[in-house]
Amino acid sequence: MTHLGSRMDISMKLRIAMLAIVTTVLVAAGCSSDAEPDAAAETETTEAAATTDAPATESPETDGPTIEIEGFAFSALDPVAPGTEVAVANLDAAQHTLTADDGSFNTEGIDGGATTAITAPDSPGTYAFVCRIHPSMTGTLTVEG
Repeated sequence: MTHLGSRMDISMKLRIAMLAIVTTVLVAAGCSSDAEPDAAAETETTEAAATTDAPATESPETDGPTIEIEGFAFSALDPVAPGTEVAVANLDAAQHTLTADDGSFNTEGIDGGATTAITAPDSPGTYAFVCRIHPSMTGTLTVEG
């Protein structure tokens, strides 16, 4: 009986391990476009909130400079002039943001397949930005005067 008992014990351990794996996969799958930015990233200064650009429901022409979001990454962009309207096209299915570290521009949430725009700051420089939903997504916008 000891042999049979240890087989059932191993079987139970395998079932528990499989349940843990399935649960982990399901939880990871739930981290999609409905993900909320963390509380620290969500906190913005009044100045940053005042400079929020167009909502993501707009679809500006993309004949000019465009930052594409694809594969959870931002495309590179050549330097732009101060005040240039830059299209931001989300080619992913997941929602993303494009938010300047200094708060000078912010798209809010851009749904998958949507396009919006930001306005380049008036001061020349290099502006780091991030997706507040997926903080590992970063990029820079260079403004040349």
